[in-house]
Amino acid sequence: MLLLNVLDLTPCSSIKDLVKQLKYAAFNARRLGKAFEILEEALQEQSFFFIGLAGALTPSGMRYLIAQLLNKLPNSLVVSTGANVLHDIAASLGKPAFHVETLEDDISLSRRGLMRIHDIVTSADAYVEVESLLKKVVEELPAGSYASYEIVKALGTMIADEKSFIRTAYERHIDVIVPAFIDSILGLQFMSLTSVKKGVKLDQVKDLQRILDAQFIAKEKSMKTAAIILGGGVPKNFIYQSTLIAEKPLDYVVQITTDVPEYGGLSGATPEEAKSWRKIGEKAKAIVVYCDVTIALPILVSALLQS
Repeated sequence: MLLLNVLDLTPCSSIKDLVKQLKYAAFNARRLGKAFEILEEALQEQSFFFIGLAGALTPSGMRYLIAQLLNKLPNSLVVSTGANVLHDIAASLGKPAFHVETLEDDISLSRRGLMRIHDIVTSADAYVEVESLLKKVVEELPAGSYASYEIVKALGTMIADEKSFIRTAYERHIDVIVPAFIDSILGLQFMSLTSVKKGVKLDQVKDLQRILDAQFIAKEKSMKTAAIILGGGVPKNFIYQSTLIAEKPLDYVVQITTDVPEYGGLSGATPEEAKSWRKIGEKAKAIVVYCDVTIALPILVSALLQS
C-alpha cells in the first residue's frame, strides 16, 4: 500500500492548473482531478469518444460548453436525450429557458404557458418554434426511413447559432443519436408531422447500427475508445451495450453523476460493475465524479480547452 500526502491546494489563475492539483486533494475534488487526467490521456492516445448527454442539460446553460467539448473532440459520437436536442434548438431560435425572480406555484406557471424544470422555466412558445423548424425538415425529406441522427443532422443544417451543440456537431461531422427519440416532445412532434406527410418514418435500428459501426471501426483500426457520461440513463446504457456486440470494451470512462450504486439503477452503476459485463476493459482507466454536471462540466471543459 502506497501512502501519499494530501496536499494543500494553491489558488490558481489557470483552471487547468487548478484542476491538475485536485487529484492531490480528497473526496470528489480528487475524483475530478483524476477525471481530467483520464481525459487528457484519452486525448493523447487519439481515442474515439462516446459522449452521453442525459436529462435536460442544454436549458441549464450547458449547451455552449457541450459545443466547445465537441470542437475539442471532433473524433466522437454523441448519444443524447431528446430534451437536450429540443432545448438546444429552442435557444437557437431565441426561446431559451429563463429564471424567475420569485418562483410562483406550478399551477400558476402552467396557466401562463410556462413549464418548470427545477429552478428554471421554459415557455410553450418555445415548443411551437421548434415544431415549425421540424416541420420544414420533414417537408424537405424524401420518402424513406430515417435514424434519429439523420433527423438531428437535418435540423443542425438549419441553425446558425454558434452556441448550438447540434450545429457544431453538424459542422464537425459528428452524429447525434437520440435512442429514445419517441420518448421526448421532439419525438411526439415528429410523429404528429409524419402522420400528415406519409412516407417519412423513424428507424431506430439504424441508430443502433450507427453506434455499432463506430465500435467496429475503432476495433479494426486498433483505436482506444473513451466514454464521457454526463448523468446516466438511456445514453449511458446505449453506449455501454454497443461494446458487447463489437466485443470492444471501453478503455477510458469518466462519468459525472449524482446517482449512487446502492439502489441498483443503471445510472448509478459503477465502472467496476461494468467490467463484470466486459463493457469496460479490465485495465481501463475509469472514474465516477459524484457531482452535479452543471458544476463539474464547466470546470472540466475549461481545463480541457487549456490543454
